[in-house]
Amino acid sequence: MLEEVPHDIERNMPKVMELATRLRKELPLFGMKKREAFKFVTGVDAGSQILMLASKHYAIISALTYSLPSGSCFFHTPESLSYPLSFPGARFRGIVSVRREARLYETACSFLEGNPGVDLLLIDGPLAFSNLWGITGREQDRQRLINGVNRFLELCMDKDVVVAGIVKRPSARYLVYYMGLNEETELSDSFLLLQALRSGERTDIFSPRTALRYVSRASTFMDAIHCPIYSFYGRFSNDWSIPPVRIDLPVFSLGSLDDIADYCYGTSFWMGIPHALVRADEEVRISKKFMSDVYMEIVSRIGRKTGKVSLLAPYWGEGIWMGA
Repeated sequence: MLEEVPHDIERNMPKVMELATRLRKELPLFGMKKREAFKFVTGVDAGSQILMLASKHYAIISALTYSLPSGSCFFHTPESLSYPLSFPGARFRGIVSVRREARLYETACSFLEGNPGVDLLLIDGPLAFSNLWGITGREQDRQRLINGVNRFLELCMDKDVVVAGIVKRPSARYLVYYMGLNEETELSDSFLLLQALRSGERTDIFSPRTALRYVSRASTFMDAIHCPIYSFYGRFSNDWSIPPVRIDLPVFSLGSLDDIADYCYGTSFWMGIPHALVRADEEVRISKKFMSDVYMEIVSRIGRKTGKVSLLAPYWGEGIWMGA
């Protein structure tokens, strides 16, 4: 790696810088201001953790809202699920991912129904879904996610709540597809825009659904979302290690585009993420330490009741953190 990584960088740098220069010339770019145009803001995040025993896969999923300026939290009882160890691990993780996203939108809906007066609601996750979501997990879980997103967007529109999905680790190539650059590069939108955007700049909006149709002639999962979704990228930090963030907006929130961009930029003083989402992430995080504590409590209970703690044997390689 000491030789391969520098070699790849040197070989690819001219093309990367050429594309970055083209993006600055061909993309409408806009400056953002550090201002907080919204008073009552809520961030929504979800978390999950998987526990692998020698008998079964187990997972726990939770979602939470964090509201500013009150600092109050709202959440439901966490959801758990389990599958036999013979069930493929990758497929189990896919099910957990889809159900985690569904739980996020369901929690946001419950919050909105009981808490009027929210000006801006930030979702930690996408509103624009790639075609991979159409094959991840089980069909009933995918339908649950679709139903959750549609109900959430309908509630926000009915209650006149501005909403945005914040994708902090974007790996998509929607903008590359949209600009017809997919034959020229395999790089992601965020990496190219890290080279092209300066801190405090954002791109114009574009349609991820249209971008997908340019390259695959289909946008199966997004077609199931009733409300058109648009996206833009913004660079909220001058740290070279923090890529631009993608922000997804439903069509009914486009009138607040500048306010959303400025609010996210103005409150992204920690790792380039809006403050409400940073706090939601801190509160909802299901740590390995917590799962270790849960596991040890289960061991204690089984030990007292049956004396057969070997029934709780961890999957090989997974026991290191359980006793931490």
